[in-house]
Amino acid sequence: MTALLRAEPTTGTMRLVCLPHAGGGATSFARWTGLFPPAIGLVRVQLPGREDLAGRPAFRDVPEAVATLLPLLGGGPVALYGHSMGALIAFELARALTRHEHPPVHLFVSGRRAPHLAATRPPIHELPDDEFADGLEAVGAGPGRSPVFRRYALPVIRADLRLSENHRHVPGPPLPCPITVFHGLGDPIVHASEAQAWHSHTRAAFGLRAFPGDHFFHQRHRAAIAVAMTRALE
Repeated sequence: MTALLRAEPTTGTMRLVCLPHAGGGATSFARWTGLFPPAIGLVRVQLPGREDLAGRPAFRDVPEAVATLLPLLGGGPVALYGHSMGALIAFELARALTRHEHPPVHLFVSGRRAPHLAATRPPIHELPDDEFADGLEAVGAGPGRSPVFRRYALPVIRADLRLSENHRHVPGPPLPCPITVFHGLGDPIVHASEAQAWHSHTRAAFGLRAFPGDHFFHQRHRAAIAVAMTRALE
C-alpha cells in the first residue's frame, strides 16, 4: 500500500476507504479499527501535509486529490466514506471511479451539505490567524489554545478549507451506487435539509440516518455508524 493509504487486515476483497475532515489525518479513524467484520477492510486515507506526511504539501484542490487517489483504488470492490471535507473528496472520487467504469459499491458521507448546494457561510480560509481560529471555534472545530498546536494545526486546516471552500460543483449524472448520509442533529454547519439533498446524486437507494451531536457526532457514534455501514455492504 502507498503511504497515503493505511489498510487494516481483511479476509475479504471489500475495502472501505475513509477520508477525514479538514485538518484531520488517518489517526482520526484510528478508533474505527476493529468495528468492522473481517470481510470488510478498513482503509484510512492519510492526506499529505499532516501527521507523518507533514513534510509533503497539502492538496491544492479537489481535482488534485482525486487524481492522486484514483489510481490507488483500482481492483476489487470499494466503498467510500468521507466526513465534512472528506465527504466532498469522496463524492468526486465516486464520480471519477464511475467514469472509469469502476463505480464504488456504496458512498457514505457525513458532516457535509449536498455538493450542488451553495455554502451558507462566508469563506474563512483567508482570514488572519486569530480571526480564522475564532471562526473555527464558532463551529466547534477550533484547534484549542495551545500555541504549539496552533502553529501546526492552523496551516493544515487553512489549506484544507481553501480546497473545500474554493471548490465549484460541476453538474453531472447521478451516481449508480447507493448513498447513505449520516447527519448530526446539532451540527452548526449542515442543516437537515442540506443532508437530505444528497438524494439527488444517486439513481440507486438513498438513506439518511440522524444522530444527536455536533459537527463531529460521527466520532461519538462511530460504533452505530459502523454497524449501519456493515449492513449496507453485506
